[in-house]
Amino acid sequence: MNTPLDFIKKIEETVANDTFVRLTLSKNADRTASLKKVLVKLALIKKELQFSFVFRHETNDITKNFSIKNGLEELEKKIGNDFWIANLFTTERDFVLEKNKKGRIRFREGKPTFSKKPDRQHDKPKSNISQKTNYLQELGILDANGRVQKNKGDKYKQIKKFVEIIADLLRKNPQVLANRLTGVDEQKPLRIIDMGSGKGYLTFALYDYLVNTLNLKADITGVELRENLIEICNNIATNSDFKQLHFEQGYIEGYELPEIDMLIALHACDTATDEAIAKGIKANAQLIICAPCCHKQIRKQIENDSILEPILNYGIFKERQAEMVTDTIRALLLEANGYKTKVFEFISTVHTGKNVMIVGQKTNRPFDKTIYLQKVELLKKQFGIQFHYLEKII
Repeated sequence: MNTPLDFIKKIEETVANDTFVRLTLSKNADRTASLKKVLVKLALIKKELQFSFVFRHETNDITKNFSIKNGLEELEKKIGNDFWIANLFTTERDFVLEKNKKGRIRFREGKPTFSKKPDRQHDKPKSNISQKTNYLQELGILDANGRVQKNKGDKYKQIKKFVEIIADLLRKNPQVLANRLTGVDEQKPLRIIDMGSGKGYLTFALYDYLVNTLNLKADITGVELRENLIEICNNIATNSDFKQLHFEQGYIEGYELPEIDMLIALHACDTATDEAIAKGIKANAQLIICAPCCHKQIRKQIENDSILEPILNYGIFKERQAEMVTDTIRALLLEANGYKTKVFEFISTVHTGKNVMIVGQKTNRPFDKTIYLQKVELLKKQFGIQFHYLEKII
């Protein structure tokens, strides 16, 4: 091999002869870029062999699937250009492409790291989701044989991604688990409230991960308005022997919270997300995790008589602008109340349109509240906004 194109041909060859295991791209040419690595594997998706790319950024991963042809074209753009190191793992040999600062390309090969090719099944249940209980079957996600139901693939991906996010947050926030490790005398349970828990897909997965995977004590309550869902979820929790998982009927606005470790509000509509955030702040939650749904309160107020008037005249752009402004102000108000915030893609829009997640992590660092409030005022002035609902209730 003499050129990056030769390396691409080698990848194509290993896919064709079924020896491809995986590919890793690293050392981004732009050191300031948030994209740090690209991980590539093969997966059977709807009975078609495809490349599954994981674009690993500093704060989140984004997964995209490509046909073999389109995937090779994507790799041709990146190998030797965007990324200076490419590691190809096959069952026969390992291959490495390296590019130095002078633009010189070097190739190496060696004994295979892997002797067997991985399972190509795309929706095979794995990772942090336990198979010790049947809650995924009762929720209709898996069939009796433990396979993902045909119409539940997107929901299963959402569950897995949510658990991955929780796992990462707990690793980065050890104070949440202080004095709660298995074996500590009088171990305190993690106290978690899920506001607007719906059918409980993510609530069950969270309890399962904390209790069955991490062996922690957890006391989780799902709050939901619809009485029929409360009954269904409590029955499944009982059948799964999830002793400290309960579901209660109630409005987010009127629900009284004790002091808690974590508050979750996924897809609470419009100002219900603000009600949940305010509850979490007042309850001194260590983690506040939200995935907002709609943004009507701010959209109604946004004025078109600004430099953005040509954009805001189009309804779809005004809606997107309202989403960004609403969630930015939410993040700033969390910062103003002592939370370090991150806003990122929850899961690809291929799987759900409701894909933005806001995470607030309680910190003890000194901060100037007025700085964040001034930023809020500037945003409001820019878009002609009189008030953000969250301002009124915290």
